[in-house]
Amino acid sequence: MEFIDYNRPHVPGAPAVPLRETCRVAADKTIPLWSYHARRLVQGGCSREVVARVTEAVEEALGRYSEPVTSRVRLTAIVLTDGTPSITVERRLSSLDAPRGVRGVPIVMPRPPVLPSGAAKPADRSYWDAAQRRAREKGGDQAIIMDEVGTILDGGTATVMLRKGRTLTTPPVPHAVAGVARAWVIDHAGELGVRMEIRPLIVEDLDRSDETVFVNAYGGARAMQGKADNLATRIDARLKKLWGF
Repeated sequence: MEFIDYNRPHVPGAPAVPLRETCRVAADKTIPLWSYHARRLVQGGCSREVVARVTEAVEEALGRYSEPVTSRVRLTAIVLTDGTPSITVERRLSSLDAPRGVRGVPIVMPRPPVLPSGAAKPADRSYWDAAQRRAREKGGDQAIIMDEVGTILDGGTATVMLRKGRTLTTPPVPHAVAGVARAWVIDHAGELGVRMEIRPLIVEDLDRSDETVFVNAYGGARAMQGKADNLATRIDARLKKLWGF
């Protein structure tokens, strides 16, 4: 990835801190969830003009991309505080690519994350990267980030969702990031056969759940190892249909 100078002056209409959008590129070289990404940029402080500039840069980057579009092509858009977009397109594995199910590990962090307005995704991922490193050290694939009293805040790279019966529950934002795949699942919950509930979760809810699902806008949906049923598979199939893979 090219060097990005984050030390830019703030310009009206641009975000107060740099924002990041991580997107899955579809087989037809589009980003089917871009409307969700664009909406989150607005919530994060970007004006419509800045979002239009980012959208144009995304389309130009996709037009220049000459490699085969496989099922793991990722576009990363970073929007700086002067409204400048930086776009990277590359083939990468997903943190959710765990053939036997994602190994989720509860990780206690000493403080909740500091999020941009609208719980948008910050370009600075050091808080979540630290949680992910600790999860991997414990043999896991995904950190289930908690505070010191056991409240589940977020996942290391994905939204945490727990299903009990036909109710699917996810933590509120903030402290969770307002995930793009999270928003898509909330919008399509009825079609997926579940009723959404947004409320605080505690670590004991992991054991009480029938299924634990991790979702993000690049990797899709995966169930946690030992807590799998068929909801994650249904969500992932719907997203794969959008992406053409």
